[in-house]
Amino acid sequence: MRRMGAMAAVSLALLSGGCASGAGDPEGTPTKAAAPVVPPAVGSAEAVVVSQKGCSEPARAADGFQAASVRPSWKLLSVTGEAGALRGGATASDGALWALRDTGEDLTTPVRWKDGRWEAVAMPPGVKVVKALVTGPGGEIWAVQPGAETWKGGVLGSAGWRGSTLTVPGNVREDGPADAHGGWVSFGAAAVHWDGTSWKRVDLPADQGGEGASVGYRLSGSDEEVWAVPAEGPKAVRLRDGVSQVVEFALRIDAREAIHDTQGGAFYPQAVAVVGADETWVLGAAAFGTHYLEEGEDTEAGRVVALHHARGTWRCTWGPFHRENFEGAFTDAVPDGDGGLWAVTAESTLWHLSGGRWTRERLPADEGAEPHVTDLVAAGHEIYALGSVASGEQSHGALWRAG
Repeated sequence: MRRMGAMAAVSLALLSGGCASGAGDPEGTPTKAAAPVVPPAVGSAEAVVVSQKGCSEPARAADGFQAASVRPSWKLLSVTGEAGALRGGATASDGALWALRDTGEDLTTPVRWKDGRWEAVAMPPGVKVVKALVTGPGGEIWAVQPGAETWKGGVLGSAGWRGSTLTVPGNVREDGPADAHGGWVSFGAAAVHWDGTSWKRVDLPADQGGEGASVGYRLSGSDEEVWAVPAEGPKAVRLRDGVSQVVEFALRIDAREAIHDTQGGAFYPQAVAVVGADETWVLGAAAFGTHYLEEGEDTEAGRVVALHHARGTWRCTWGPFHRENFEGAFTDAVPDGDGGLWAVTAESTLWHLSGGRWTRERLPADEGAEPHVTDLVAAGHEIYALGSVASGEQSHGALWRAG
């Protein structure tokens, strides 16, 4: 990796506000103070293109995964009484699992898993909706509400929340999803990071997706190497050793049956697991829009792909091609702590790579209930899945644990 400059940084100015760390505590009022401005990064590593060379598409019937379906190995720990879902997990220095309770209509509040139940936590001062939970370099929990140039938040200390406000020029998106991992927070086409002494910022590619598509990135990886994966598009960003690097995936499948479609058979990265020193798995899919063979209605065709990077070399594993009803999108991945990984698809099927062998399984749920996973969290030696279970028209937050 060639360094071309250090990221620009500014010092943090914490606003003094009321202390509130438990449910029902009064919310403090932050004092007025100048918000630190986080300018764009001034340099990055050279971009990398992962090409079709050495990773060409095999025959459509070929299945390099050979993923066997196995009995569920996960345990359902909790189903909340409140309607909604759990997402955005983070782990504090004391090992406690935090999450966001999403009750719909953009209402998300922090909760903490303690003594076998979820405990509501008051909002930081000045924050109306928590969009992301971040684990800081010292294991402290940050709650963040990004917005159009002004980002509000708070850090939880022994005396409760301390409010903070950042100005992020040029990132004019007002609403939409945010994500966090490894101390980084992404919102729109910007990602910011608190390293313990200053804030740093990276601008992410904003020219991805079709016309009118919203720009957003999901973060995953490890504490040392974080990947920003686009909601739509072939360019991911690796954040490592204090610099950013665009990694563009130029793989493509045979899309002879494609109709008007922006992806057109290109591979899009969807989830990343960093499983060791310089060893990373990038999971995704190559797909295109087409028509059913009989009805003539629109459908998706494609195949899942796993790219393995180790010692400077990329290798590909291709799943079989699905001519109709392709639903292979991955949504998250985490290392399993033993050299393998867990990943989850949009259909909430869990994939496990262990000892070079892939397996698939469904999460346990009560009879008649349908599980849905929003987030995987690696917390020490434990792997958790956050999400919901749906029964009829009702959904309730749910928590599972592997093993």
